[in-house]
Amino acid sequence: MLDSNLKSAVIQVAVCTLANWGMVTSGIIQGFPSALMPPLLGSGPGLHTSVHHSSWIVGVTYLSASVMCLPGGYLTDWIGRRWGLLLLNLSFAVGWLLIALFPLSLTALYIGRGISGMGLGLATSVGATYTAEIASDSLRSVLVMFTPVMLSFGLILVYLWAFLYQNSWTELSYFAFGLSMIPVSLGMLLPESPLWLLNRGRAEEALQALQRLRGTSTPEQIRKELDNFSSIVKDKKQTVSWFSTLNHLKQPQAFKPLLIMNVYYFLIHCSGVSIVVVFAVDFARDAGIRAVAYHVALAISLTRIFATFLTIWACNTYGRRKPAIVSGVIMSVSLAILSLSISKFLILTPWLVSILLVVYMLSSSLGFSTLPMSMMGELFPTDVRGLASGLTASMIFLGSFSSVKLYPIMVVTFGSFPVFMFFTISGLFGTIFIYLFLPETNGKTLEEIKEYFIDRKYQRGG
Repeated sequence: MLDSNLKSAVIQVAVCTLANWGMVTSGIIQGFPSALMPPLLGSGPGLHTSVHHSSWIVGVTYLSASVMCLPGGYLTDWIGRRWGLLLLNLSFAVGWLLIALFPLSLTALYIGRGISGMGLGLATSVGATYTAEIASDSLRSVLVMFTPVMLSFGLILVYLWAFLYQNSWTELSYFAFGLSMIPVSLGMLLPESPLWLLNRGRAEEALQALQRLRGTSTPEQIRKELDNFSSIVKDKKQTVSWFSTLNHLKQPQAFKPLLIMNVYYFLIHCSGVSIVVVFAVDFARDAGIRAVAYHVALAISLTRIFATFLTIWACNTYGRRKPAIVSGVIMSVSLAILSLSISKFLILTPWLVSILLVVYMLSSSLGFSTLPMSMMGELFPTDVRGLASGLTASMIFLGSFSSVKLYPIMVVTFGSFPVFMFFTISGLFGTIFIYLFLPETNGKTLEEIKEYFIDRKYQRGG
């Protein structure tokens, strides 16, 4: 029995790694401005442009991502999770290849970033949705964390590149193209989501897919799990239309988690987390560190992936809510101290400020900013999961676009101290929101999570 459980775990880990591989490229896309901006705004050989154009080059990715999220969620409900994964990785590959082949073309840079943004819009929801649907109940809490882990790994790669080769964004584009082709080449080996197949009335294919995922040749070994899936979708063939899906959004098990996720993400953006991802170097400089800004940016990216692994352990041990609340408190305190340092109320050495920045990223990544991405696939019911994930992802990227455009203006207009105090207050409100409204999902089946929103009022820790 142990051997079969181990085999099932290995298969699920391998499948989820391949399914979430696009998140590595997503991390590179989001961190790409750190490698792109210095040569683009510098005076050396190659393509150059103004600060205004460079901000739009950064922002166009998030705009196209937000536009793609809505039809993308519906599209993956229609064509399936596996084809959705293939489509997003193809978008990445085309976008990166365009940027790499035409390094002296501003138009190619805009179009390439825009196409990559379309893949980014799909990646945020498709990978987490697929993972939540194919993972066993005992492994889901670990496997859904693959999404932020792979994203963090991509950020490490791009910040390491920016640190070592500060004028090599063209080579980085070729490298990212190669990474994108891995899931394009192997993506069709993935089994389709059994839940999605059941929603289409394809019960026999769902059984075969679940057998592949659990590494068993006998249907009896997975019959109980398949029956549980069948009870979720009620053995009905889903009607694929905007009208029916929108009607499902009116149900409490759909609109309640949708509201929770979007308010949660709004508070994450307001706490400055998304700005650090894009402007790590500038963020460090605005916090008072200039001489070692690139070093701190690299340390922040390394801290982020370490925190993600720590989150996996913490969530398995203590559930989802407790790590998120503790990380929110530590993040808010570190931001408050940073704000006082910027205002000169506290006099701190550059290295102490650097440590505070790392603590801020460590604590925010320990649950506060990483859990929502992994929980989207769990909280939304199957019949609206694609659309609800798309709606949420669209708001995420609109928030990222607003943050990217407004952050430099806010710092110039108001100064660093008011901006960092705004981050602090937002982090505090976000922590309170988690305490009041975020349900515990660790160790619960998808059906139990669904019933929580139907039958119960919000209860802390419920």
